[in-house]
Amino acid sequence: MKNNNQNMGLYIFECTMSVLYLAIAYAFLFTNLFIDAIAEKNTRIILGILLGVYGFFRVYRAVRKYMRNKKSEED
Repeated sequence: MKNNNQNMGLYIFECTMSVLYLAIAYAFLFTNLFIDAIAEKNTRIILGILLGVYGFFRVYRAVRKYMRNKKSEED
C-alpha cells in the first residue's frame, strides 16, 4: 500500500513538473514576460522550443511509467 501511494505521489510530481516546463515554454514563446531578462527574440524562441520538447518528453515518460506500473499491478 505504501509503495502504491509513493508511486502516485511521484506520478503527480512528474505531471506537475511537466506542466511547469510547458508553461514556461509557452511564456518564452508567446508572451513578453521574459523580455527584460532575455532581450534577444531568437534566444527566447530556442529556449521555449527546448523547454517545450523537454516538457512533452516528461509527460510521455510519466504516462509510460504509470501505464507500466498499472499493468504490473494487474498481473
